Amino acid sequence: MKEPGAKKRLCMITCPVEDYEKDILKYAIKLRADKTILVDENESCKELLNRCGLITDVVPIFKDSVNLVTDSTLKLISKAKNEHDEVCVVLLPSDPITTIGMYVAACMEKVEVHTTTPDFETEYLTLPHFLSANNINKSEMFILTKIIENKEISKKRLLKIIEKEEKSDFLGSRTHSKEESVLKYIQKILNKLEKKGFVNKRREGKHFIWNPTLFSKLIFDHKKNVLSKDIGSNLSINY
Repeated sequence: MKEPGAKKRLCMITCPVEDYEKDILKYAIKLRADKTILVDENESCKELLNRCGLITDVVPIFKDSVNLVTDSTLKLISKAKNEHDEVCVVLLPSDPITTIGMYVAACMEKVEVHTTTPDFETEYLTLPHFLSANNINKSEMFILTKIIENKEISKKRLLKIIEKEEKSDFLGSRTHSKEESVLKYIQKILNKLEKKGFVNKRREGKHFIWNPTLFSKLIFDHKKNVLSKDIGSNLSINY
C-alpha cells in the first residue's frame, strides 16, 4: 500500500526517433519519469538516458500494421499501469503506422499524450476518424498539404494558391462561375477534412481560418515527404 504523501511513480513510453534523443531526455526530466520505455532499439537514446541516471527499458513492439502497433502498445501501457501510478505516451514525428497505433492505444487507455508540437503539448487528444485516412484523395491531400505548410489559411488564400499553381483538378472541370464554383469545391473538401479529424477552423470576422490538427501534423509530416500521392497505401489499415 502506498504511503500518504509519497511521490507518484510515472512511466513514460515513447518510440525513439533519430535526432530526437534530446527531446526524449527533456520530457523524461520534465515529467519526472521513474522509468522510460522505448518501443524500438536506439542505443544512442538509451545511453543518453542512462548517463543521466534515468531508468530505461527497451520493449520492442510489432510495427507491421496499425492494429499490431495498437495491440502491442495497449499491452505495454496496461502492464506499466500495474507497476506505476501514472503512465504517459510521448509521440515524436515517426512513420504513420507507428504514430497512429500508439496514439490510438493511448486514447483507448485514457493516458496523457505529449508531443513536440508546442500548441498542443500535454493535451488530451480526441480520437479522430483515423479509419478514413486511407480514403483521402489527391485533391484533399493537396488542400491538407497547403494548410500544414501555412499553419493557418483562409479559403480565399487557398483559392489564390490553386490559381497560381494552375491546379487542373480544381479549375479544369468547373466551367460556370469559376471562382464561386471552385470556392464551393474547396469548402466541400475542407468539410471532409474537418470531419476526418485533419483540420480545425476558427471564425475571424465573417470568415473562417483553417488550421491543421495535431493528428494531421503528426501523421502527415511534409518535411519528411510523408505527404504524397501514395499516402493511401502507406495508411492502409486492416481490422
